[in-house]
Amino acid sequence: MITYDSFPEWYSGKIYHDSAPVIPAARSFAMLHEPRSRRAVLLVHGYAGYPGELVSVARALYDAGSDCFVPRLPGMGTSGRDFIETSRYDWLGLVDNAASFLLDNYDSVDILGHSMGCLLAVLECRSRSFRRAVLAMPAFRIPGLDPLKVRALSLVRKDVKVEWNPDPRYNMHYENAPCDDLTLGREYYSHMYPAQLYQMARLIQETDAAMAELKIPVLVLASRADTVTDASKVEDYAQYVSIRWIDGATHFVYYDIDPACEKEAIEATVGFLGD
Repeated sequence: MITYDSFPEWYSGKIYHDSAPVIPAARSFAMLHEPRSRRAVLLVHGYAGYPGELVSVARALYDAGSDCFVPRLPGMGTSGRDFIETSRYDWLGLVDNAASFLLDNYDSVDILGHSMGCLLAVLECRSRSFRRAVLAMPAFRIPGLDPLKVRALSLVRKDVKVEWNPDPRYNMHYENAPCDDLTLGREYYSHMYPAQLYQMARLIQETDAAMAELKIPVLVLASRADTVTDASKVEDYAQYVSIRWIDGATHFVYYDIDPACEKEAIEATVGFLGD
């Protein structure tokens, strides 16, 4: 079912080309019907994330009849050295190239974002004719993220070590999970990259203005138990989106610690995009 594809044409132009090998869990992939479906979904992972995080929801959308495409954002899923070379322009450029390809080849295209991927999805919706969008655990506000502070820190430090420990309670679904978790943790989760956090802060600011420009149906999945984002910010956009609160879900809802929360999120996503 899964076809691993690097989608090289989507990395054309000025988009950063990674130097380190791609970690297996982070490989871009597609799930394609034969013959090809008339509709597609573009799934966008989050900050320091990777395509393998979205396997479960991609599989469910595929089973519901959509071809699914999950590209890897530049600088992510390879190495920290690659990550520090990227900016929001690389991430947005990749999403824009992918959207252009899909809209040229399918009758209708939906977009799904997770965390920072929601910001990229919203900004892409300003210029592309998607049918619908799902924003899962959107990073509309990150507690403690001060743009001025991370910008100042980025001028003197590219990398700050932080404590990180794997959490085996999460239900990872990518091939051979969780064998790559420690590698991803060593390269990404055990570091703070000030310049890249500043890039995300800029995306948050840009998305705040773009939310009022949404012209398609949008479903937001949110949880007040999410400790990564400030979920209360979601309510500021209630006039532009439909909100589905998933009680008790973690930030990583598509492979949640609680299988019931994961199931609810996937069912809500498929129900919204599949009708």
